[in-house]
Amino acid sequence: MATSYSNQRNPNQGQGQGQHHEIPDCEERDNATQKKINAVKKIYCTNLTTSRDNVKKLEIAYHGKETLYKKKERKFLRTQDNLQRYVNTEISMGSQLMQANKRITTNVTSYKTWDDNLATALKGIFTTIKDVKSKVGDLRDAAVKLENSLNDSCSTAQWCIITGRNPDNCKDEPGNQPPPNPQEGCKDAEEIIKLLVCMPKALAFDIDSIFKASSDIIGIQKFGNIASLVSLQAELSTRATDFDTILQTTIKTRKTDLDNTQKDLVQSLADRTDSIVDLYNQRCDYEGVYKTVSEICCPKCGCVEIGKGNCDPRLDNCLCEICDICGEVRNTFSDLVGKPGGTPQTNPTT
Repeated sequence: MATSYSNQRNPNQGQGQGQHHEIPDCEERDNATQKKINAVKKIYCTNLTTSRDNVKKLEIAYHGKETLYKKKERKFLRTQDNLQRYVNTEISMGSQLMQANKRITTNVTSYKTWDDNLATALKGIFTTIKDVKSKVGDLRDAAVKLENSLNDSCSTAQWCIITGRNPDNCKDEPGNQPPPNPQEGCKDAEEIIKLLVCMPKALAFDIDSIFKASSDIIGIQKFGNIASLVSLQAELSTRATDFDTILQTTIKTRKTDLDNTQKDLVQSLADRTDSIVDLYNQRCDYEGVYKTVSEICCPKCGCVEIGKGNCDPRLDNCLCEICDICGEVRNTFSDLVGKPGGTPQTNPTT
């Protein structure tokens, strides 16, 4: 026979998931069966309190691990972004800078060689021009002497023979008349002699200009200071190498940091997952204990046929309801056959 009666409504009625009323105390009979039920009830009530406390602790633990996971996720993403920035800089700047530095080194070496060869050639040209200038000076001196001989009375006869006419200072002297027919090969001698007198003077001015220009060109070549490119290129090479080394070193460091951060993130995610599963399990345990305590406190078994006599079976309906549950489970698993993640169908045993 029944040992207790419920005067309360269903404690879960009208409540959301995870929210329960206090377990009601039902009207109880003072008999041996009730005392045994109370003893069991006390154990489950203690378990219920412990389970509820565990749920709260696991909720707090989950919140902490969720917060920690989010922080480590942000740290991982920042580290990843920082690494990518350095990698992009190395690709877009570092590698190009090193390659350009190699080409600049080759070019500067060529420029230095060309500059040295140019300096040698300019010095050779200057030496040659200096020698020509000296010889042109000798030619100008000879032209001056030739010009002076034109006005020298001792050379009057020779000039008359060569040119076929008297010099200006000898025209009035009857003894200095030129021959009537000068030599055929000497008819242009006077013009040639004039050129021999004036051209060396012009050549002297020209060679002097060439000499000065040659000296100026050597100065320009010196002031160009191509040799200074060697030291500048060496400094550029050092700085470029240092810059690329910083990038490479930082990339290695960031890769190590990223690997460590990723390990921390994976571990944090694993801890978070464990916390979720632990919390879910504890909530299930709490729900189970709560339902058990509810049934122990106020048992409601509608399948028992209370109106039957003491000699008649009363649990036939309970057996049928349990069979109905078995059918629901069988149908549920049958629906999963052929679906992704479904369980293969097995033959139920009776």
